[in-house]
Parts: sequence; C-alpha cells; structure tokens
Amino acid sequence: MQKFVERMITERDDLKGKIKRANEAIANPPFGSDEEDMKMLSMQVQAMETYLFWLEKRIAKKGGK
Repeated sequence: MQKFVERMITERDDLKGKIKRANEAIANPPFGSDEEDMKMLSMQVQAMETYLFWLEKRIAKKGGK
C-alpha cells in the first residue's frame, strides 16, 4: 500500500476517535460547559463527519480499507 494511503488511514482512525470523544462530551457535557459550547461542538462534529465521509471515499478509491 502506498505511504499516502497509509497516512490517510491513520488520519481516518484518529478522526474517528475525535468524533467519538466529542459525541461523548455532547452526551455528558463537561462541568462549566453551556448550551452555546455544546451547540458549537455539535457543529464541529458535523464538519468532522463530513470530512470523514470524503476521506473514506478517497481511501476506498485508492484500494485502502
């Protein structure tokens, strides 16, 4: 497998972890977080999920898993 595909796979796996942790924070907001913080974090998760979608498409096109 080409190095750049391996880097995309690593990036994808890291991104999935960040999305998971952010969703956990949304479900159980940290002390001191207000509604606006959680709304912004939710919007950030949406952007990360869109990025993840296209990253996975690129990986698949190059034959990665």
